[in-house]
Amino acid sequence: MPTNRYLTFLCVTLAVSVGYLFTAIGLGDPFSDRGLTPSFFPILIGVAAIIFVSVLIVEKLREAPEEEAAAGPGIYTHIWVTFAIFIYIALFRTVGYFLSSWVFVLALILLFSAREKFAQKAVIAAAIVGLVYLMFQQLFGVRLPTIWG
Repeated sequence: MPTNRYLTFLCVTLAVSVGYLFTAIGLGDPFSDRGLTPSFFPILIGVAAIIFVSVLIVEKLREAPEEEAAAGPGIYTHIWVTFAIFIYIALFRTVGYFLSSWVFVLALILLFSAREKFAQKAVIAAAIVGLVYLMFQQLFGVRLPTIWG
């Protein structure tokens, strides 16, 4: 992907990440008297996304021209990632953590890997979502939203 297109992709990703962070902040205070709240994880993801994409922008601006040919995702990957983020945000409150996170993680795995072994990738996505859930429940004491409330 040419430098300008990839840099544009990174800048759009940065803008989407900032929008995601503001949306996540709208979920409420990440801390309460009892500890962390369900909004903590989305806010953490938003902050991390902004940091990581900022690092990629700086690296891209420093990159030598001969390295450009191998850099960057597929031509439409950025559109699909943006779409997946918006779907994740929309689903998170309505269907809860498990289903929205599983769909999001599976979509990202499929976007950045070969399309074969779908069942295996679905199980890996479920394991990631389950491990993150356990980490937030046991380590942080945060209750993540579910379909049942």
